[in-house]
Amino acid sequence: MGEKVVSELVETLARMEREVERMFRDLWTKLSAEIPLKFEAWEPPADVIDAGDELIVYVDVPGFSKENIKVKVTEDCIEIIAKQSEEKTVSGTYLLRQRFRESLYKRIDLPVKVRPEQARARLENGVLEVRVPKSGIVKEIQVSIE
Repeated sequence: MGEKVVSELVETLARMEREVERMFRDLWTKLSAEIPLKFEAWEPPADVIDAGDELIVYVDVPGFSKENIKVKVTEDCIEIIAKQSEEKTVSGTYLLRQRFRESLYKRIDLPVKVRPEQARARLENGVLEVRVPKSGIVKEIQVSIE
């Protein structure tokens, strides 16, 4: 009996989540078509993979060329900043506008120290890949108690 109740509860919550997402998507679509909204920076999704001796970071940057993307790497974080350099002109009126990104910003705090001077980045099919070797240096000391 308990499993059935939990299963029904999970299904009800999933259905409610889909409905709320649909409502927000519809509202966003109507607003963006009627009001020329200006947003600061969009934060794209990212993946961080521990590949043994290096970290691999994937960030979605659709619509940006490599000339418009800056990647900054420190020993404990990666920052990605992108800005469109030119405004695209459209003849006609938008009836639906969901694909606009003037700029994006993503800061990823890394779980381990890395070697920023050896970082490599490449862009393929709207996905930025950043590879950075781990430093292998762990600055941790044991402190004796006085």
